[in-house]
Amino acid sequence: MSHRGRAVRLVLTATFLYASVPPILHVAASDTNPFYFNFMITIMQVSIPGLFLLYSKDSYVNRHLSTTQRRDLKRPRVHFTYFRRTSGHTGNRKSVVLKESGRKDVLGWARMPIVWALISSLHYGFLAWSANILETAVATTIFELWPVFLVYALARHEDSDRLFRRAPVSVGHSRRAISKEVMVLTALAGSGLALMLGSQAAGQIRSATDLVSYKVAAGMVIAVVASLLAALSVLSNLAYGKVLYYALVPAGGTQPPRGDRSLETRPIEQRGDPDRRLLIWLTLLGYVLSRVVALPVNVLIGLLTPQVQGSLTWGAVLGAMVIGAAVSVAGMLLRVGNIRSEDTAVNSLLCLGPAVSLLALMALGITLPRFDLFVVGAVLILAVNVRIQLRRDASHGTR
Repeated sequence: MSHRGRAVRLVLTATFLYASVPPILHVAASDTNPFYFNFMITIMQVSIPGLFLLYSKDSYVNRHLSTTQRRDLKRPRVHFTYFRRTSGHTGNRKSVVLKESGRKDVLGWARMPIVWALISSLHYGFLAWSANILETAVATTIFELWPVFLVYALARHEDSDRLFRRAPVSVGHSRRAISKEVMVLTALAGSGLALMLGSQAAGQIRSATDLVSYKVAAGMVIAVVASLLAALSVLSNLAYGKVLYYALVPAGGTQPPRGDRSLETRPIEQRGDPDRRLLIWLTLLGYVLSRVVALPVNVLIGLLTPQVQGSLTWGAVLGAMVIGAAVSVAGMLLRVGNIRSEDTAVNSLLCLGPAVSLLALMALGITLPRFDLFVVGAVLILAVNVRIQLRRDASHGTR
């Protein structure tokens, strides 16, 4: 099976795992304070990938890095590395260099993947904030647009990666350089997602006046911020792993040809297994670090969240642990799928998740005010994804 085929399977599995969250929440503890759920979910998001990092470090890292490289991995400064686009040109293109940020380099800190990984881990807080202003269905509708933002943001990052490697535009597998067709198709997937999720919110929006107020406008802006942060959470982890790889590993890979120190033009994912496994480990390291930072913030959110009726039952605890395990594995699979993929549009498959969730909720007795919108949106998303994943140039990328 090709790298792309494996990536599609991984992202689809992640999509179904994410889709399992709403029905599990409905069955296990819909009346429980959401703080308890989020706190336990975050603990699972730290412990499950953390155990993987601990037990895979020898085979994924230590066997392929020298003593000096392993020592560099422990240096704090090497983690504060980022891609920087220079004003100079290589031929007719701008060039990209790898740079460590200095203490006074404010713009550099704003570009660092590790900083955005920490900030974006707070997307739950913004979603909860928005849900306190808007109807939950409306806030969720806006938030679930994050896969669309992710596709566009990853295309920008992968273009920087290609320029850093000095890979020519004509090279096969130009990575995630996104075509105009994919841009349009991804936007259509986002429209279908909005229609489908709007079927749930339609019963709570009776007229345009329900959306015209400063309070509602502020809630929508906060929900958009939460959606952007959710997309950045994935992007920043992938970017963190990649720039850390470039900072640690010689230009030609973990085992470059003798005497060859030239910059390797192939994407990391097309190099040997040691390089791909190292990249996966470094990417998940960023995932765990960002969730560790989110833990105390979740505690604060819990303290500020109004209590709702209902107690924290053992069923709720079990449900939270199951959800935590599902989203932890989904988060890992999504990142590994992107590492194996040669096309950022594979993330459009995530738009199928809400459709699966709503179908499961309907099977549990939940009704949708506008079932027609759900059908139109779901069909549009399915058709767009079939076109994106089966298009002729999917296997070798286009610009």
